[in-house]
Amino acid sequence: MASGEVVTQQPVWKYVANLGDASPIEHGGLFLYEDETGVYPPELEKLDEPCDDDRHERWTVRRVCLDKLKLYRKEDTLYLVPDRYEENWPHPVHSYVEWFASDLDSVAETMDTTRAELEEAFCGDDIKVRAWAYQCVYDYHGWDNGDSYPRTLTRKEAEARYASELRRAS
Repeated sequence: MASGEVVTQQPVWKYVANLGDASPIEHGGLFLYEDETGVYPPELEKLDEPCDDDRHERWTVRRVCLDKLKLYRKEDTLYLVPDRYEENWPHPVHSYVEWFASDLDSVAETMDTTRAELEEAFCGDDIKVRAWAYQCVYDYHGWDNGDSYPRTLTRKEAEARYASELRRAS
């Protein structure tokens, strides 16, 4: 390795849980993964089964990052920002506010929860609870806002992709 060369460690994804339907191939799944290296935040993979009018029977897979957030107070305002945010970052704090933060009241109302519960979930260490909060946001705004280039799979590919996860569930 040359002097000054940066080595980027690749994630090693470990399956944590299916937070979706017990029959994810038939009814959709939400697969939670964490990086065993500890470098990358957890990710949630949403598997959608084909709709009735899909002649080609393609399953859709969207994967989103579950970044941990924090509430940062500046004067009389609370901002929902990345957990690693520091006051010395180059732009004003409002530049780092999460894209969905201004809609959290509407998200909470639609998902029958409160803004405070969502904020607590985004800021907490429990990745299953954090996954729930992100699921609320993406169910409200649409999953394309988290992954606008979803992968499509045949049934055989979907079964192969989730074979070990499905075995653990049974």
